Amino acid sequence: MLTRAVLKGVSFSVSEGEVIIITGPSGSGKTTLLTIIGALRPFREGSVRFQGQDLGGMSEAGLLDIRQRIGFVFQRHNLLKSLPVIENVESGLHLLPETDTEMNRMRAEAMLEAVGLGGRGADYPENLSGGQQQRVAVARALVRMPDMIVADEPTAALDAESGRRVMEVVRNVASQLGCTVLISTHDERIFHVADRRLHIEDGVLQVVH
Repeated sequence: MLTRAVLKGVSFSVSEGEVIIITGPSGSGKTTLLTIIGALRPFREGSVRFQGQDLGGMSEAGLLDIRQRIGFVFQRHNLLKSLPVIENVESGLHLLPETDTEMNRMRAEAMLEAVGLGGRGADYPENLSGGQQQRVAVARALVRMPDMIVADEPTAALDAESGRRVMEVVRNVASQLGCTVLISTHDERIFHVADRRLHIEDGVLQVVH
């Protein structure tokens, strides 16, 4: 079977609480890189370490544990249309061990307040703007208090103001939680939120600043 190397000699580390933006043209390897780091995609060569644990060769149970410590935000917010906003946010907690219904509701309400949607928990996604729906997706990712946030083109479908608000929420709440943030984007309007920017092209990573 023929294989193609998507990533070539990529090597970098990220500190706790650091916000990293990864740029690059379509097909350059950004999404592949993020899904590998997020334990969503296997890799054939090299090493990926998350808090000292090597993801290579890890069992499915071990990878599931890693995923539960990561919050994912994607371009498509994938909210459940049949559930009100508060339950969409709570869904981010359902797979965690030892969840408590009353505590889940309190955490979800607090996170909606943090993203500027306090009082909108009873609304359904269809009653929210695109930017508000994406903020609900951010709340769902952050409600589990993850150690890392992985965001793939989170503002691509948003106007300038909505994109700015979404990323300010991610930056501020992540700072409060002390979690690492990795963002893949083409959106130059949000570059200012990054502590560091990396650029990937043809699978090769370069440090921009």
